[in-house]
Amino acid sequence: MKYTISSVIAFAAAALAKPILTNTEYPVEEGQPFTITWANAEGPVTLTLKNGPSKNLQDVTVIASDLTGTEFTWTPEDLPSDTYAIEIRDSTDEPNYSIPFVYEGTGTAPSVTSSAEASSTAESSTITSVASSTEESSSTITSAASSAESSSLSKILSATSTTSTSTTRTAPVTTPTNQNEGQRFSSPLALLMVTVAAVFFFN
Repeated sequence: MKYTISSVIAFAAAALAKPILTNTEYPVEEGQPFTITWANAEGPVTLTLKNGPSKNLQDVTVIASDLTGTEFTWTPEDLPSDTYAIEIRDSTDEPNYSIPFVYEGTGTAPSVTSSAEASSTAESSTITSVASSTEESSSTITSAASSAESSSLSKILSATSTTSTSTTRTAPVTTPTNQNEGQRFSSPLALLMVTVAAVFFFN
C-alpha cells in the first residue's frame, strides 16, 4: 500500500512539473479577444495552435512566444473552421495541451486537390526517372554486347590469320623434275656410238 501511495505522489509531482493551461472553457471566436491563462511554467512560454487527431496534433500557427507571466490575450483571425487545441511549452521543453475546442472561422483550408496533384507530379517524375534509368541501363548492356561481339569477331579473324600463316609455313616444297636429265645422259651415249662406228668404217 505504501508503494502505491508513493507512486501516485511521484506521478503527481511529475504532472505538476509541466506547465498547465488553467482555462476550463474555450469559447474562442474569430475577431474576439480570448485570454489564455496558465500556471507552473518555468521561464518563457510559447503558445502554439494545433489541429488534427489527439495523438498526432499538427502545428497550425504560433500564437505567441517568449511570454512571461501567467496569461496572454489572443485575437484569432483568418483561421478555417476546425477543431483545435492549444499547446503550451516552457523552458523545460515539456509540452502540455488544452482541451479540444470547435472554432468557426472564415479562413480557407489548404487544398487537398493541390496536394494530390503535387503528389501525382512527384510520382510521375519518379516513374520517368526510373524509365530513363532503365533505358540507359539497356543502352549500356547493348553497347557491352556489341563490344563483346566485336571482340569475338576480332579473335576469330586473328585465329584464322594465324592458321593461314601456319599452313603457308608448313606446306611441303615440291621440286620440279629436271626434264633435261635424260638428254644429259643420252648425249654421251650417242657420242660413243658415233666413235665406234667411225672406227669400224675406217678399218
